[in-house]
Amino acid sequence: MTRSLLLTLLGGGAVWLLTVAVVTELVGWLFGWPAVFGGLPIGDMVLYWPGEFLAWRSLLAPGHRWIVTVAVLVCTAAALALVVRAGLALRGDRGPRFGAGRWADGADVRRSGLL
Repeated sequence: MTRSLLLTLLGGGAVWLLTVAVVTELVGWLFGWPAVFGGLPIGDMVLYWPGEFLAWRSLLAPGHRWIVTVAVLVCTAAALALVVRAGLALRGDRGPRFGAGRWADGADVRRSGLL
């Protein structure tokens, strides 16, 4: 495993864990940080473990369970995006590039006969 791939995987895992933590806090905030959710109270808010919202579905009224479903979908979409990113890193630099990464330098322009 190359170093850049390892860094991509570690960075992707850290980003995904941060995403799950933020989604968990957002779900807790949407419900006003109720005591039944548990967590560590700090001032006016509560800190939860990442992904703890999965256990809250049964505590919610049926009309509010869609919020947990949306949170799961957001976390899944983030995981899929990071898997695609890691897959692109595995392919290497074989894909076509556009923009500043492909601009010609002076030698390329002279070689093309434009100057």
